[in-house]
Amino acid sequence: MFQRKSEVGEEQGETVIALYSQQTNMSYIPPVYLKNGPNQNRSCTNLCCCLLFLLSIGALGYFYFLTYSSQHIERLYTPVDSEGRECGQGNLNKFPLIYFVTPEEKYLYRTVCVEKCPKKEDKLLLCAPNKLINDCHNNPSPSDPEKRVLVYESDSYSGNICLPTDDNLKKAVQPAILVGEIQQALINTKANLPIIAISGGAAFLLAFFFTIMIGLCTTLIVYVFILVYISLTGFLSTYFLLYFIRSPLDLFPYFDKSIYAWSPYMLAASITFAVLCVYAIFTLCWNLRKMKFMISLVKLATTFLYQNKTIIIVPIVFFFLVMSTLLIWIASALAVLSEQQMDYSLDSQIYPFEKIQLKFDTLIKLMITVLALIWLMQYILSLARFLNASTATLWYFHASSNKGFLYDSFKLAVRYHNGSITAEAIYSFFFSGIAKAFNLIYESLNRCRLKRHNFILNCFASISLCLCCVCENFIMYINNYAFVYIVMTSADYFESSKAVHFVIKRNHSDFETLSGLGEQFTHFSKMFIFLITTIGTFIYVKEQTDFVLQLYTFAIIAFITLSIATLFMDMFGQSADALLLAYFTDCEVQKYHFGLEECGSCPQEIKDQVQHIREKQKIYYG
Repeated sequence: MFQRKSEVGEEQGETVIALYSQQTNMSYIPPVYLKNGPNQNRSCTNLCCCLLFLLSIGALGYFYFLTYSSQHIERLYTPVDSEGRECGQGNLNKFPLIYFVTPEEKYLYRTVCVEKCPKKEDKLLLCAPNKLINDCHNNPSPSDPEKRVLVYESDSYSGNICLPTDDNLKKAVQPAILVGEIQQALINTKANLPIIAISGGAAFLLAFFFTIMIGLCTTLIVYVFILVYISLTGFLSTYFLLYFIRSPLDLFPYFDKSIYAWSPYMLAASITFAVLCVYAIFTLCWNLRKMKFMISLVKLATTFLYQNKTIIIVPIVFFFLVMSTLLIWIASALAVLSEQQMDYSLDSQIYPFEKIQLKFDTLIKLMITVLALIWLMQYILSLARFLNASTATLWYFHASSNKGFLYDSFKLAVRYHNGSITAEAIYSFFFSGIAKAFNLIYESLNRCRLKRHNFILNCFASISLCLCCVCENFIMYINNYAFVYIVMTSADYFESSKAVHFVIKRNHSDFETLSGLGEQFTHFSKMFIFLITTIGTFIYVKEQTDFVLQLYTFAIIAFITLSIATLFMDMFGQSADALLLAYFTDCEVQKYHFGLEECGSCPQEIKDQVQHIREKQKIYYG
């Protein structure tokens, strides 16, 4: 456990500590046993959170099992003919495709199930007659559309639709195909599953390639990430803005210029990309003098990654975990939707894909599945963060032993710290943004109170700080670096978060320069991979499909590519953070307990890089 000032006197560094206690915040100083590396005496941490995790997983598994095993998902995207019979099911198992015998806007309910899509020269449909269409022969019947049966050239789409090859007919039947948001999502996703898989593979290969290249030419890759990211966001903001004002560029004509129903979404997209672009430019200008520090920080991470190549297993394995979780969620959500009972007995006009009317209880179940997806994804990412931070920390203290640090980290996660990982996932899910805003406000008010001589401002800041104290112990000390101290000391998540807070506070001058730079690099790099793969795949999708806008397919592709980029690029930021925290902690142990200025366990290459960063800091900032 961490030692407070009152406990330090029991250790051999009492005299040395007394000299520093008047100058330094001594709360939660590192314990003396860290001289020999992480604590070996461990017990389970955050047991309540661990039990909560097990209960939630069990409940979600039971819910998924009941829902998925009792429903028929295929009925959601299985078309029905004019009589309400499902194509390809039961007596119609030889007729899996839906065909529009009268491809006109007012008569799209006149459909029949067919064995295969006809060609233009055919005179007869291989169909299953129903009450409205009892004759499958070609019958133009210009006088009576109710009797018309047209045989036209068509191709199979999504495995269950005969889509006309003629552009006018294709446009005419689309309203019946895209009936309802759910059917549109299902049809688009089912039709584009190979492309979705290609997008995931492309993001995976690109992230893996840049992971290798960063170690070979760090400076070039960092600048490429940032400059391409700024260029892409600026271009996309301009493109969507021009579309909104109905003057789209012909360079990428992937939106139907005659249909402007999506204009509000285009404006929102333009504003979003503009904000991202401006923020990137502002960040680059603000940190221009710190770019060498950022590059040095990335090199710090690559030093660790190149000497622990097995760490690359983490993003690879967790990519498949993320994809498996997503597929399970999709299956569960579709099973919930399939509970809807579609009764066609009272309908005189039945369309192939009826719009599903969601009931209140179904909406509640869908919300549960969405929360389950977010929670599981957050836990998976937290576990990946723990493995990265733990492996870097163990390597820092035992670099010469050349052990399997990743395997040791996994054992620590499973045997002792699953509860702490769950606690971090809960924090990230609920309080991450709040904590960052709270810390910013707290620091700003504190600086205002200390530097301003205006009585009114001082009073306002003091009162605000008093109000902030209500949340201080719960939010202000929470941060993303707790895993490093959990590995070193075996303390629980909240105790470790507090300890890290005071370590950063005692080393404020170093963290003032270095903090956030690694996070900014990983942000730019993951967004770079995300934009490149998503936009490239989106263009490819638009070339391969017939619908006007594939928002659902695009959303799934965006989610997959961003997840892959996050898993790979976060290795650098998390490893650099862990190594820096381990370095400062190691130095503090030597300083406060033994009166030494040198770190005890730091690998020489890490020590040289940190000292190099500090020397540059003195040159730039004095």
